[in-house]
Amino acid sequence: MLNPFGIFIGLFIIVIFTTYYLLQRQITQRKRAEKILRQQTERERLISQIAHHIRKSLNLDEVLVTTVAEVKQFLQADRVLIYQISEDGTGCAITETVSENYPCILGETFPEEVFPREYHHAYTQGKIRAVTNIDQSDVESCLADFVKQFGVKAKLVVPILQELRDIPTNSQPYLWGLLIAHQCSDIREWQPWEIELMVQLANQVAIAIQQSEFYEQLQQLNIELENRVQQRTEELAQTNISLRAEIIERQRTEAALRHTNQTLESLIAASPRAIFTVDLDNNIKIWNPAAARMFGWTETEILDQPNPIISIELEEYQKIRESIIQGITLPRLEVRQPKKDGTLIDIVFSAAPLRNSNGAINGIVAVVADITEQKRQAEQVRLLQSVVVNTNDAVLITEFEPIDEPGPRILYINQAFTRMTGYSSEDVLGKTPRILQGPKTDRVALDQVRNALSRWETVTVEVINYRKDGSEFWVEFSVVPVADKTGYYTHWIAVQRDITERKRIEQALQRSEERFRSLIENALDVITILDTEGTIQYISPSVEKVLGYQSANLIDYNFFALIHPDDFVTTCYHITNAIKNPDVALPVEFRYCHQDGNWRTLEAISQRFVDNSELTQIFVNCRDITERKRLEEVRLALEKEKELSTMKIRFFSMASHEFRTPLSVALAAAQLLENSPYAWQDDQKRIRNLHRIQDSVKNMVQLLDDILTINRAETGNLEFNPTQLDLEKFCRQFIEEIRISDGSGHIINFVCEGNKKQAYLDERLLRSILGNLLSNAIKYSPENIQVEFYLIFKDREVIIKICDQGIGISINDQNQLFQPFHRGKNVRNIPGTGLGLMVVKKCVDLHEGSLNIMSESGHGTIVTVTLPL
Repeated sequence: MLNPFGIFIGLFIIVIFTTYYLLQRQITQRKRAEKILRQQTERERLISQIAHHIRKSLNLDEVLVTTVAEVKQFLQADRVLIYQISEDGTGCAITETVSENYPCILGETFPEEVFPREYHHAYTQGKIRAVTNIDQSDVESCLADFVKQFGVKAKLVVPILQELRDIPTNSQPYLWGLLIAHQCSDIREWQPWEIELMVQLANQVAIAIQQSEFYEQLQQLNIELENRVQQRTEELAQTNISLRAEIIERQRTEAALRHTNQTLESLIAASPRAIFTVDLDNNIKIWNPAAARMFGWTETEILDQPNPIISIELEEYQKIRESIIQGITLPRLEVRQPKKDGTLIDIVFSAAPLRNSNGAINGIVAVVADITEQKRQAEQVRLLQSVVVNTNDAVLITEFEPIDEPGPRILYINQAFTRMTGYSSEDVLGKTPRILQGPKTDRVALDQVRNALSRWETVTVEVINYRKDGSEFWVEFSVVPVADKTGYYTHWIAVQRDITERKRIEQALQRSEERFRSLIENALDVITILDTEGTIQYISPSVEKVLGYQSANLIDYNFFALIHPDDFVTTCYHITNAIKNPDVALPVEFRYCHQDGNWRTLEAISQRFVDNSELTQIFVNCRDITERKRLEEVRLALEKEKELSTMKIRFFSMASHEFRTPLSVALAAAQLLENSPYAWQDDQKRIRNLHRIQDSVKNMVQLLDDILTINRAETGNLEFNPTQLDLEKFCRQFIEEIRISDGSGHIINFVCEGNKKQAYLDERLLRSILGNLLSNAIKYSPENIQVEFYLIFKDREVIIKICDQGIGISINDQNQLFQPFHRGKNVRNIPGTGLGLMVVKKCVDLHEGSLNIMSESGHGTIVTVTLPL
């Protein structure tokens, strides 16, 4: 629908432009006429320089003066004048230039008789009258007498003719006047060119007169136009005044509307609440920045798109929409809706009808507030209120001023305040906190509070206050200033905590600390507190008794700097482990340098030190065990001597038994062969007895080898000479040797697995390992039973696994498998020395390998040897 104000503005602009066009048109016409005159003047200027001077001005008087002056000068006449003829036949010399000594007739008016009307026709026909001598016969006597009075002797009269524009073109010209030249000094013969010049000048004068008249007419027209324009302008001005008043009113209304619109747009743009409009099809039409920030959709994304905020399918929204379409504004709707990124927010949705210029409802304007933070804050406030009301700390709120006497008045107290002090709200509201003070209240602390309050600072102090019944109690109270939104402080909040029990405990702790400090400083153990770099932060005075150092001299000294180099790494690890594993205390023994240069053996245990400091520290308790270590070494030496003595006795007993048995067998076999000729002659008996002698010798040699191997290993003289071996081939050859020497009929099943590789092993030690293990597997297994031999190659190691189905080893015996000469209780009369597994263990250790034995009594044994390749 068109805006009436817009129509009015348009019409006004059209009127202004029409008036402007007419004025411009008239001015253009005037300028065009002036241009024509200027062009004519320019053409005439080419004809004659005199005409140029005559026509260069549109001022008739100036033109005429110029003309007569130029003519007089050019013709060297005594007088030149222009005589204008009026309508009534009279005439007047309107312009004149005359030489000295001759009378001036300028401005004189002459009657009609001077220039009768019958002469007009002739001049109108272009007659030129050149009088050489005024006394000549053809000059009327009356004319001669008339001109003689002005001293004229000769004259030249040229008519100044004009074409009348308001008379038909076939009529005669109009005689405007005469251009007259007088010669007074003498008679004069007028030359044709002079006459022609006068004619041309008369024409120029006529033109100039006509131009002047045109100019006057144009000026008159201009004046009339200006008058008409002025009149029209006054009319328009009057109309404009009315229009201006109406326009001003409309402009005021429009300005008010624009201001209102701008204000609304600014309010909509600056509103912290989301504001948007939808049409009746629920498409977004307006979307303010707050809506973009709140929901995540930009204006470009959402305009003319379906409303994503509240679906039209929502029942509550349908009710609101139907009511708004009917012109009814309902209360706000509180819902939880998702944002663009899917995040749910709590919003309050208010809507109102949006009307067009006809007052018809064509949409809905909605205002949405994000109350997620408000609800969170409300919940937080509720929780804080609950905390304030239900906390065990007393809370009171006072006015901000005065700080000095009588002090700020109490405005609020919680229930804890009443429980703590005995004062109810009625007792303290309107009074100052000074009612809690008494004789023992620390005045220094109160001054500290007063100074802090005067600087608007938070302060915390501990003082003695008094309850309503007069009893004392210790409190720790903090005072905090509270400001409003403008930053102006309005209240003080004080939180008081009853620390009477804490004070009692602190005093008890102080006494306890004094006792423990006395205990630590007088203890024989060295108590040290270190930082993570090992720098000594504290060390007890007992260090002087133990190590000879003054405790003050060791502060900021590195604790680890005085540890023996051989013990440095282990000690550092055990002590600093308290930081990584505070629950695991690792005791450590190490040597520490005494002030006299000797090494003292200390036993230390470390824990993470916990105090109020944020720094990580280590608590170390060191005890001098140098004397204890010496006594321990003496005790161990005595026990070792005793053990060696026992081992010697056992060795001699075992060796005597082990050597005596094969020697007895060999001796008996030898005596039988010697004393019984039949036994020597009987091949079978002879060979059997010789085999007995050989077996006995082999057993004694094996026993001696085992003893020597163990002895060399114990003394560190057992040589380890590894070489590259084809391990599978070596094992197969060794198994074949065992089969040849074994007469019990055992089956050895050899299995090789994995990628076969060369092994870097000591062949001699490997023989001892395999020999003892296979010998035990065969010896302790029933005859004709299979023994499994597995050779398994891995990436960096080889595994030798030997499995038998023999008598096995009991749990008790497994704890002493590697003790020399120890044999299981279930071996009965099976021969053996008790040294085989010990030899195997020594040989495996030299290879830096591992030995694992799994066995159960009566169910066989599995021995696994792992050796690096």
